[in-house]
Amino acid sequence: MTPPPPAGPGHVLPLVTGAVLRPDADVRLDGYGHAWIAPTSLAPAAPAPLNDEEHQADGLRGFARAAAPRRAALLDAQPQGCGRDAAALARLSAKSGVAIAAVTGFHPASHYPTGRRPWITADAALATFQRELEGGMREQPLARPAAVAASLGANAPADDPCWDAAVEACRLSGALLLVRLERGADLAGLVGYLAERGVAGERTYVCRMDSQPDDGLHRELASAGSLLGYGGRAFLDESMHGGNTGLERRLEDGHAGTVAIGLELAEPGAWGYGRANEGEGAGPGAALVGVERRLRELGAGDHVVDAVLGQNLLARAARPETLGAGG
Repeated sequence: MTPPPPAGPGHVLPLVTGAVLRPDADVRLDGYGHAWIAPTSLAPAAPAPLNDEEHQADGLRGFARAAAPRRAALLDAQPQGCGRDAAALARLSAKSGVAIAAVTGFHPASHYPTGRRPWITADAALATFQRELEGGMREQPLARPAAVAASLGANAPADDPCWDAAVEACRLSGALLLVRLERGADLAGLVGYLAERGVAGERTYVCRMDSQPDDGLHRELASAGSLLGYGGRAFLDESMHGGNTGLERRLEDGHAGTVAIGLELAEPGAWGYGRANEGEGAGPGAALVGVERRLRELGAGDHVVDAVLGQNLLARAARPETLGAGG
């Protein structure tokens, strides 16, 4: 198995509570999660809200039970201005025992009020990302985000000023660049863009890879050192119906060290909202059990399961600890 690059000394993953996870932590980590989405008014493509605190806390407690004896952890992928609430995430972490990390960065413009991001220029976006990375998140000033999210659609990243801001924020802070692939994303263009700017593959995490059918691009990114994020639900749905998913192909190639799994539970139904027995068979706990069971059915041993369900991403996302981070 290709091992993940080791985190440097003093590197940590900052959490929304102000505490940190260290790269050697024994975890089951949802690598692309959604524990809270606050309603976003006037946004053309606003996601459905996940804002019932007690329901979300109960689902996260189920996740913690499913992860035991390891600690449950989740990287919440909702950036500021379009549904993130780091203070709510901190409360959920305290109620459930799940270690939650958040992101700064940007989503598609359609996820913001009136369909416009709040930053027109790269300098304005960079100022926001840097302020959060260095001084804490707007809703939770004592905690820093763990990564910088960047949305990639059909347009080249060079045409979007927020992309240059995200890359520069990662360079200055040492934070991981989390790439969110939208439908029709120009993945080939991303490879060239990152190479031109000298962005190390080891500092990029490309999520929602299931949306990209060209397996050659998956291999190219993995060869460049990028971490590839595959969706847990897509992995279960496709593999159980005879499909050979991108995740399975990476495992067959012996490249488990280039893979992370995000459960991608962004809809209320995936958390059991509206069911007669709320939460039964839903939420991150049920998804984690299903994903781990399927990995073992495919022949993955403890080392591979631990890697793709936590250690690979934890090693990549850990960044230099700064004064004021909790223990």
